[in-house]
Amino acid sequence: MDSEKITAFVQEHWNIILIVAGVVLIVGAALNWNWLCDPTGAPQSHRYGRSTRRVIFFLLCGALVVVSVWNMVLAGR
Repeated sequence: MDSEKITAFVQEHWNIILIVAGVVLIVGAALNWNWLCDPTGAPQSHRYGRSTRRVIFFLLCGALVVVSVWNMVLAGR
């Protein structure tokens, strides 16, 4: 696929892409995936522990999914 087709696909289906990304990140936070929740090497790693990061990711990604679904519902009207 060339870049124009990819760009057109993303512009047309951005809500679905954000919902999928949000669900994957929610699952990652719930299952405590290392690549998502490990604070090692991050500049703010001394402020937030692993559990706090999991809660933050869960809440932010939940909001991402809710807003994306809400936008899809409003666009369908």
